[in-house]
Amino acid sequence: MTKFFSIQRPNLLHITMDSTVNYGGNQIWYPTRFQRDAGCGPTTASHLIWYLSQTRTKCQDLCPYNGNKPEGFLQLMEDIWNFITPKSMGVNNTDTFTNGAHRYGSHKGIELICQTLIIPKIPGTRPTSKEMFGFLENAFSNDLPVAFLNLSNGSLTELESWHWVTLISTDSVNNTAKKYDQGIATDINLKQWLRTSLLGGGFVTIDKK
Repeated sequence: MTKFFSIQRPNLLHITMDSTVNYGGNQIWYPTRFQRDAGCGPTTASHLIWYLSQTRTKCQDLCPYNGNKPEGFLQLMEDIWNFITPKSMGVNNTDTFTNGAHRYGSHKGIELICQTLIIPKIPGTRPTSKEMFGFLENAFSNDLPVAFLNLSNGSLTELESWHWVTLISTDSVNNTAKKYDQGIATDINLKQWLRTSLLGGGFVTIDKK
């Protein structure tokens, strides 16, 4: 039985800059300090929107720029910022993310739908690892990257707390997922995160309705 699931064209999220491949955009490309410090949410949303614009019919208007170039992807990041706008605590919940995505779609004349899996703060109320991987596998089977809000990294040293990243694949045999974050691709143990995270977080997909 297949336990590895991935989006079909991860290369669409690869951005060449100075002959170096960046695995996705980077919030440090934003022009202001606050944007660079707090821009992980809109940057992650830009990954999902760009990928959707390239893989779903009649979604091209979601991104009129060339997202495979840093200047084009930054233009999209700036547009998304106006709809998924961090406050003093950043984009610290999935509702802010999904509401902004819906409004951005409406602005572009395209109705979007978001699916969310919340990971509550209290461990005993959280979904099981099977349910978590099931959500991710369903997303990747439908060729949708996943936005991952991690409010506490628990015992994972390769994951930053209070941060959004983009997931592009999962391997439930090894309990891992591959994340794109600040131009770098890294595998993280999601089962370990689910068990040890102090604050939880959530997962979000965006699709055309």
